[in-house]
Amino acid sequence: MLNFYLPDFYNNSNLICLLADLMKHYPDNFYDDVRIGAAYGSFPGAIWNGGRVVWGIEYREKMEKLVKEYNDRGIAVRHTFTNPYIDERYVNDRYCNMILDVTNNGMNEVIVNTQALEDYVRANYPNFKIISSTTKCLEDVNAINEELKKDYYLVVTDSSLNNTDTLFSLEPKSKIEVLVNHYCRDHCPNRQEHYSQIGKAQLNYTELHFPECKFTARNFYTLMENHSFITTDMIFGKYKEAGFKHFKVDGRAHAPRNVIESFLYYLAKPEYRDKIRIFIYQQLYKL
Repeated sequence: MLNFYLPDFYNNSNLICLLADLMKHYPDNFYDDVRIGAAYGSFPGAIWNGGRVVWGIEYREKMEKLVKEYNDRGIAVRHTFTNPYIDERYVNDRYCNMILDVTNNGMNEVIVNTQALEDYVRANYPNFKIISSTTKCLEDVNAINEELKKDYYLVVTDSSLNNTDTLFSLEPKSKIEVLVNHYCRDHCPNRQEHYSQIGKAQLNYTELHFPECKFTARNFYTLMENHSFITTDMIFGKYKEAGFKHFKVDGRAHAPRNVIESFLYYLAKPEYRDKIRIFIYQQLYKL
């Protein structure tokens, strides 16, 4: 079984749940032996959040309802608690701890970046599966191998390793999660700085300031030009045969049309994509 991890559990909840229901009731329309393993993201306003800034706040009751919608469908809620500035000063944040309390049922997951938050979650919320984040930007094979030796449920590798001998040399492959369609250019020199600025903005509730980035591929299909892009033929051929089982689909904070296209591309059989696309737009957007 191949597991796909989809963005983002808060803003795309209706889409992901609808897709999960379609996969259940019309399995012939989708690739064999695939499932939605988790939906990742963050409830708005959590200072532990990283990767994308998510402003706002949410009520506990709505959190509980949303988590139940996913878990009842066998989909884990995965928190992107990857802010690189979270140290011991911030681990007792009341709102973030409430989020973990709400989702602390043994099914859900936390992606971590800093050791301080990882240690805190392990000590206080041992029921969560802990995942090492791609935001660590590890490209050195020795560093990645050390990460794979640790007690992580999964390690999300840097997309710069995609389609390289280095990635295929790593073991165990069953513990590796591959980011298949990263919305960034290959070997982006500003990637870590982007995560840094996002972390500062989320933590301090301040304006986001990005370093200049000339990468403009905001259309899902233009990403196929990247060397790091992993096609469905690669996934169901080379990657599956090599033992990879976990694939992350990028798309937090991106336009719904791109998110929908990415979901259809990786999960639905080509001959059914148009039908499913039309149904999704009719159901969710009344088009």
